[in-house]
Amino acid sequence: MPDTLPEDLQQFVSQELATGRYHSTEDLLIEGLRLLQRDRAEAAEGVRAGLRDLEAGRFQPLDEAFDELRRTLSIPAEP
Repeated sequence: MPDTLPEDLQQFVSQELATGRYHSTEDLLIEGLRLLQRDRAEAAEGVRAGLRDLEAGRFQPLDEAFDELRRTLSIPAEP
């Protein structure tokens, strides 16, 4: 395990290895990097979808969105 990892992450790696799910630190890091890669790809696709909606005129004005959130969450409107 790299000594450059913060102590809390070193402990996490050790705990994960102890479960037997991973055969090596490398296996654990590979899975972590794949998850990071997937999350970033999903986030980028979400932004692209939002831009497509905006270009197609499918959007809600921000003040209406905030009003809806306040109603949904029972938050009083600001004075």
